[in-house]
Amino acid sequence: MSNQTVPVRSAARPDRPVGRAAARQAATAASYLAPALAVLLLINIFPILYTFYVSLTNRNGPTRFAEGNYQVTGLQNYVRLLTQPDFYIVLGKTALYAVICVFLFFVVGLTFALILNNPAIKGRTIWRTLLILPWAVPYWITALIWKFLFHGQYGPINQILRMLGANPPDWLLNGTTAFGAITVVNLWLSFPFFMLILLGGLQAIPAEMYEAADIDGAGWGQKLFGITLPLLRPVAVPSIILSLITTLKIFETIFLMTRGGPVTRIGRPGGTELLLVWAYNQGFQGSQRFGHVGAFSIVFFLILLGVTLIYTRVTHATRGVYE
Repeated sequence: MSNQTVPVRSAARPDRPVGRAAARQAATAASYLAPALAVLLLINIFPILYTFYVSLTNRNGPTRFAEGNYQVTGLQNYVRLLTQPDFYIVLGKTALYAVICVFLFFVVGLTFALILNNPAIKGRTIWRTLLILPWAVPYWITALIWKFLFHGQYGPINQILRMLGANPPDWLLNGTTAFGAITVVNLWLSFPFFMLILLGGLQAIPAEMYEAADIDGAGWGQKLFGITLPLLRPVAVPSIILSLITTLKIFETIFLMTRGGPVTRIGRPGGTELLLVWAYNQGFQGSQRFGHVGAFSIVFFLILLGVTLIYTRVTHATRGVYE
């Protein structure tokens, strides 16, 4: 038997191909992700960081985009914003508007969903298509159409009311009626979303539950509050919170219809001047207080972040990512 030496392999050598393969996989993943990350940084992250920087400066002069003519002043803009009574007036008005709108979205959407879910309704596909049209039409078209409908002199709404012998108001020139008008328009735009979501939830409820309730002698209201609404909660709660976030960010509809007016007192917010419209008017209409608006943007971002965190906590939207 010949004495042959058996080569001893290094313990680290078998790991080298594995390490190289992992490095190649990481490089491949990075090459795929790099364009998306670059766009994310350019479109989302950089504007937030730059806005935060502007909010720390005294860039509040009349000269628009006066590069180099402003200095870092710390938290002055935040102090000015948070001690400004108009900010809290606009914030409260926006919160009230959001709560009213989301409540109406849910009620009207649920009403139409219950109607379309009724087997006695014929042509439900056609009705569903027609009812979703307000949601499909671009916002700016809808806003301009409703602006004409609410026109005090030539609008069809007031012309019909005059034919009936009523004395209609000039809807968009009165603070209260203008607030009601933009609420109606937002309802028109948004109730189809709730209708579709809730209709899907209704169709997922087993019919046997309603049959058992009928046998027990339950009425329509008892079935609604005892079966329908509790079982719709998993789809209704996310829709409510998402709509709340969307309504807090509303801008185009109000700006096209009223530009935040009517203004009843000089220097005070208009009747429909909600948060984003107020910020736009502060930054781009006359005063051009960019530092001040930058501080507002960061505060508003934190408000929406808080609502989003509540949304993820309530709906467990990110639970699957970490499991």
